Amino acid sequence: MMSTAIARRADAQNVAMRQQLDEISARGRALAGYQRAAWTASTQLLATNPDPWQVQRYVAYHADSGWVVAFGRLSTERDTFYVSHIAIPAAVNGQRVDSTFEFQTFAEPGPDTDFLVRAARAMDLATMALGVTARAYSAAAIPNAQGEWLVYLTPSADAANTWPLGDDVRYRVSADGQRILETHRMHVGMMEANATAGSGDARLVAKASGKALRDLPEDSDVFNVLMNRPAAAEVVVTPRHRYRIDVDGSITLVQGKETVVGATR
Repeated sequence: MMSTAIARRADAQNVAMRQQLDEISARGRALAGYQRAAWTASTQLLATNPDPWQVQRYVAYHADSGWVVAFGRLSTERDTFYVSHIAIPAAVNGQRVDSTFEFQTFAEPGPDTDFLVRAARAMDLATMALGVTARAYSAAAIPNAQGEWLVYLTPSADAANTWPLGDDVRYRVSADGQRILETHRMHVGMMEANATAGSGDARLVAKASGKALRDLPEDSDVFNVLMNRPAAAEVVVTPRHRYRIDVDGSITLVQGKETVVGATR
């Protein structure tokens, strides 16, 4: 009887952990989709030398065609986002791809007073909360199921396909983009990938200093695996567990041994 109860409790715990890990994967994939689209579309647009007054910032969002990026500027009153360009994933052989974008350009920037302006305000609020930093950061605002914003501030890429991991924060911001409801620091201190791991190996992204803040992987751990090249699975070590993040963003609790390179997290 007791063994049955223990087994049921263990099953319930496993289900709860599986749900947590799936939610982390989903958030990490969304962050990667956002930043990949923003990086690629920005590179394409800037190559055309657009008017810098009209193209001051961007907001990405997921649509039926994939991740779309709206470029423009926020009004002085912070109540309108004027859209000058919209980047849409290009159709290649009948399929939408995230490697190249088609642009819709507006001679007269179109005003948005809802989604885009709220996202822009949320990112500005989070950036002000983070304060002055020694390195550049990339911001992403993604709505959650409650209509609030999850605003991610992650260190910007040093070069194409090289995204540092560490000193990153996720803020939960009110739907109107005016109030921070929660601050979730994902990593303290920078981590560096060990370049000696082969592309077929699972590699640990090792942090120079600091401790794991929680006993689960973070959204940005998944983001980092999906963004960096060459693609390789990574092992995240916490005080009590070891997790493998595969190249599709899925997370599994490691039962056996993995190839782990570098210091523990």
